[in-house]
Parts: sequence; C-alpha cells; structure tokens
Amino acid sequence: MKIAIYSRKSKFTEKGESIDNQIEMCKDFCNSHFDMNEFIVYEDEGFSGRDIDRPQFKLMMADAKKGKFDAVVCYRLDRISRNVLDFSQTLEELNDKNISFISINERFDTSTPMGRTITYIASVFAQLERETIAERIKDNMYQLARSGRWLGGRTPLGFKSEPVEYYDNEMNKRKMYMLTPIKKE
Repeated sequence: MKIAIYSRKSKFTEKGESIDNQIEMCKDFCNSHFDMNEFIVYEDEGFSGRDIDRPQFKLMMADAKKGKFDAVVCYRLDRISRNVLDFSQTLEELNDKNISFISINERFDTSTPMGRTITYIASVFAQLERETIAERIKDNMYQLARSGRWLGGRTPLGFKSEPVEYYDNEMNKRKMYMLTPIKKE
C-alpha cells in the first residue's frame, strides 16, 4: 500500500521538530495498521491552514489525481485545512479517486458515511478555531495599538518603533516597544 503523509506547521523554524514528529507518528501508525507500506512525504512548514495554497499540498493533490498513492495520512485533520470548504473539496477529490483519508489523532475513517459526516463536523470546528484565534490576535493588536505598544513586524508608515525598558512586578527588567509618530511622514 502506498501512503501519502502530509504534515504542516504554520511557523517556519530551523528545527522543524513538529514536522518531523508528525511524520514519525504517521509512519508508526501506518506500520502498525497496514501491510507493505511505502511512504511519500509532503511537508509544508511555514504555511497557515487558512487555505490550501501551499506548494507541497498542491503537489500531493496533483499526485492524487495521478493515482500515486492509496491513502493520505496526517497527524490531525487541521493539518490539511482549517477551512470547511477547502477541506470538503479536498475530501471529495480524494474520494473520487478512491483514496482514503486518515487522521491518526482523531481516528477518522472516511470509508463509511458516518465517518465522512464526523470528519466534516470536525472540519467545522477547525475553521471555528482558526477564526477565533484570528479574532483574538486582531483584538489584542488593536488594544496594544491604542496604548502605543508595538509587538514587532513592519512598523506602520508614519511611525518608528522605539525600545522602552521597564521593571515588572517581580522587579525583572523587561523591554517593550512603543510607536512614536514621525512628523515628516
């Protein structure tokens, strides 16, 4: 049986431990549940689950259309997508090619109607989690901006980011950044 293993992590780090761990857990699962496993590994590190515009994901789906594997295995459903529509379309494309989808964490079996239904329900919660996280981050960024604090990234036009040192409640020296207007801009 040829198995595609898909792993994804939102942030790129040089260590890549999360990606490596996902792949190893998927291989361990497959070796204990299937005979004659041949793996094709697809890794997207530094890509959000917000959409499916990821290089290795696209390659995996192109390979699925060519019939290069019998199943797609991932660590968790949200590694594939945190968007219900994208996930549903992906699952339909795999089903059309008789390719099984296996999420080792949630233990979904898409070969049955109930398994597909539960998988779709779980994808709704993955999207909800993504939208909730994005909303919290946006609210936090607005609150910090109101106080003039800046967490980093590209400084907005018309401002400069300046470090400010302070002491916290335990008298530990800390540093934060404040935005200061540049009058010329």
